[in-house]
Amino acid sequence: MTVPATSWNTQDPRNWKCLRPVKKRILRIGLTPTTVDTIMPYIARFSKKNPDVNFEVHDGITYSLYEYLMDGIIDISVARTPLRLDEVSYMELCSEPMIAVSAPENAASSLKLADLLHRPLILYRRYEELIMNTFHAQNMNPDIFCVCDDPRGAMLWAKENLATAIFPQSMASLCDGLCIQELDEPALVTKILLIWAKGKKPVPLVQEFLDVCGER
Repeated sequence: MTVPATSWNTQDPRNWKCLRPVKKRILRIGLTPTTVDTIMPYIARFSKKNPDVNFEVHDGITYSLYEYLMDGIIDISVARTPLRLDEVSYMELCSEPMIAVSAPENAASSLKLADLLHRPLILYRRYEELIMNTFHAQNMNPDIFCVCDDPRGAMLWAKENLATAIFPQSMASLCDGLCIQELDEPALVTKILLIWAKGKKPVPLVQEFLDVCGER
């Protein structure tokens, strides 16, 4: 027995509602290379609770994303200290130390900056001033082999045993096969923040995201 196919009349107004695309809310968010691993669990949790939300992601360094926020290009951004906070409201997600990353070797799990004086170093430009100021505050002048803009590429230099890279701890997931040593230096501890424009109440979508990120 043949069952006749059901016809779908696109001219019938009763069917128009079904044909309309579902309108999604859009969260415009800024992400930095060193904070993706930290923020992704929050984004995943938020997305599961809010399947009607899509994301518009802007990648960049903290200073660029700060400007995007001030210009209204993004709604909220992940950022890392050091950073001006006088024009933004913020929520702290976590704090973390710097790590020294080098070719595999038998070494202590943690180091002081003085332990790195005999090693050529790779610095991520974003934290060059912070790291150099910390060395100089202890009357030390390190051997800077390379200053880079992309911490991910610098890992390849470290794998070739050219130098030891200094990066925030959240970059550790990209350091497979390398020796990772925590730097026991309080002055180099940075905070990962969510920042949004100061002086006005967050729009409902941003507030919903903040509520999820505030759950512990």
